[in-house]
Amino acid sequence: MEALVIGGTRFLGYHLTQALLGAGFRVTLFNRGKTPDDFGEKVNRVVGDRKDYKNFYNTFRRKRYDAVIDLIGYEPEDVEVAEKTFRDHVGQYIFISTGQVYLITENKHLPSREEDYFQKLIPCPPGEEQPYEYGLNKRRIEDFLMDAYQSGRFPSVRFRCPIVHGPRDYTLRLYSYLLRVRDGQALIIPEGGDAIIRHVYVKDVVRAILSVIQIDKTIGKVYNLAQDKVLVLSEFLKLIIELMDGRNPVLEIPNRMLEDYNLPREISPFSGRWVSYLDPSFAEEEIGFRSTPVEEWLSEVIPYFMEEYSGAEPDNYRFRPTENELTARTMH
Repeated sequence: MEALVIGGTRFLGYHLTQALLGAGFRVTLFNRGKTPDDFGEKVNRVVGDRKDYKNFYNTFRRKRYDAVIDLIGYEPEDVEVAEKTFRDHVGQYIFISTGQVYLITENKHLPSREEDYFQKLIPCPPGEEQPYEYGLNKRRIEDFLMDAYQSGRFPSVRFRCPIVHGPRDYTLRLYSYLLRVRDGQALIIPEGGDAIIRHVYVKDVVRAILSVIQIDKTIGKVYNLAQDKVLVLSEFLKLIIELMDGRNPVLEIPNRMLEDYNLPREISPFSGRWVSYLDPSFAEEEIGFRSTPVEEWLSEVIPYFMEEYSGAEPDNYRFRPTENELTARTMH
């Protein structure tokens, strides 16, 4: 079978390509070729810029794929061009969306279900233009794909993901907590930021993608993906501390104290308003989705970051000395 992966090989794309090759697919990668990988001649490579729509269309308009997996569709025109390019010669177009499509609506049902998508949009919160626009564009893409499927012209499958974890995660959000555990000092949760952690492991996302390829009943549908276990952030951090043999206190600090010390909420990246909480039961029932236990995937991801990763520290770790000053004052 032939599969095209649109997107990089930094994180999800790397794990997906590895799994597709393991399953016997002939894989073509389309990206800008900026991230090294170890696939060598096992894959066919097409180097290009997704935003060069004319070149994208001319490159692929005569190609036939059993599955096209789009990891980097961020604006409606990206996917409109893809639909025009692959119409009538693709088995399935698999699109990776986000749980943020629920967060910009008036939906009050938690965890969010697929049908909760159909809610009135909220106005953009002041100062939150970038994450709001991200969710809005993903919704516009999903609306386009729903219409394209219902009109009978395009066979898409959509996945809505929360925060994704795993080796090679370039966002470094989890790593920023791991560094704080390693240094032995207290971990700060901003006031009101002890949020629910129902994220997802990257290899579970990959397995879900592979599970729908050539399964006709999945075409036109959308699936939430998320881990089975529900934790709040303090519980999640205490689990990490235990796995790292640490003794760090976990403190919830009033926002006024953070402001006094000029500490942004970003020192705890899982405490923000844009962390989705999804219900994966439809994917469990329909495609047999099963999530890896949190303890199990953390036991893989922690050693990756602490022993193998050699890149830069997360930007938010530069606030660590100030955090330590604040927590020393709070604890004494």
